[in-house]
Amino acid sequence: MDSKPADLQPVLQAALRLVDADGLKGLSLRPLAEQLGTTAPALIRRYGSKDELLTLLVEAAVAEEGAFLDGWLARIRALDVRDGERMVEIAEAVISDLAGPEAARARFYCELLLAAATRPEIAESVAAWSARRLAFWTDATQGLDLAEAGEILHAYSVGEAGYGLALGDMAAYRWLRRLNLRRLCCGLVPVDGARDLREFAIFSAALGELLDDQPANAPMTEWQAGAVGYISELIIAEGADAVTHRAIAARAGLANSTLAYHFPRQEDLLRAGLDDVVARVRSASGTIAADAMPEFYLTSIQSARATLAVSLVTQRMPSLKAVAADLRRRRGENYVGYLERQLGEKVFDALSSQAMSLTGLGQHTLDAVLAPTPAVSAGLFIRDRLRDAGLAARNSRRPGA
Repeated sequence: MDSKPADLQPVLQAALRLVDADGLKGLSLRPLAEQLGTTAPALIRRYGSKDELLTLLVEAAVAEEGAFLDGWLARIRALDVRDGERMVEIAEAVISDLAGPEAARARFYCELLLAAATRPEIAESVAAWSARRLAFWTDATQGLDLAEAGEILHAYSVGEAGYGLALGDMAAYRWLRRLNLRRLCCGLVPVDGARDLREFAIFSAALGELLDDQPANAPMTEWQAGAVGYISELIIAEGADAVTHRAIAARAGLANSTLAYHFPRQEDLLRAGLDDVVARVRSASGTIAADAMPEFYLTSIQSARATLAVSLVTQRMPSLKAVAADLRRRRGENYVGYLERQLGEKVFDALSSQAMSLTGLGQHTLDAVLAPTPAVSAGLFIRDRLRDAGLAARNSRRPGA
């Protein structure tokens, strides 16, 4: 297609509005044409098929975000950032911008990350967008004496992406995010007397307080409980936007009318499925009974995708904000115990474990697109590298080292 980027700007902005309102499923030719005051056939003549247009839109979004990132990179170079504390401030500002003024485009990226795992026709475009972001973080951290800092902050920023969109207006969340970044940039093993663990406990508790005002969900019937797994599996595989009566009925081998009798509205389907997703994600924090069925638990990549799906749908279902906040504060709860058992001593506290867990979460999300069937997930590798770097730093501080 011979389409200049400038020609695509009105189309991209219209597309971002549709995605913001209704997820990636809302981005189809007819509503896009209505937004632009034209017709679907006219769009096809100008830009090609829906898939071809989507590729062009992603390219335009990457170019637009590239200009935003280049602006930040120029500031970083002008500041000559060489210390971890200054990098914390920079990373926090960039991530805040992505979840704030740049939120519509960031949401588009996150929706594409979820969709690309089951839509190979867009995987290459999403991989290119991810590579552009990685290049920014790599360039931004060149002045730091921190191995693989760019890869770490890139993965962490993806791990926080959905949470930032859902919770970015909450000071407690932003404070918690800054504490995580400080551990990543300034040392995973705290020095004696560090006050950040106390701050971590206070602001984690503040996020959990949102659940106190949430009404209890009505219990599901036995029939609904038997069907809900099909809904949550679809959310994890394709995102919340894929949930329809037709799609669930096909997965479960049921008649549409039977499913509609037990879940009359699409919102009923989605809420039940999201509740099941949340329960499965929480199981990773040790909050589900140990004798639960093995198939209840999620793989690392499934957990990452489920977490992102819940965060993205929060804008359209505000009642889920408290749930997203609770998932964010719990992130890494199980990992701190795992590390202690693995190392035979307590080296990392809950804050360091959360920072490592979120970095792994982001890499797992990327793995689902960039390396969907690796022998070992890169998310595990990046967490192991962080662990080893923390151990090395701790050992270097010991007397006689």
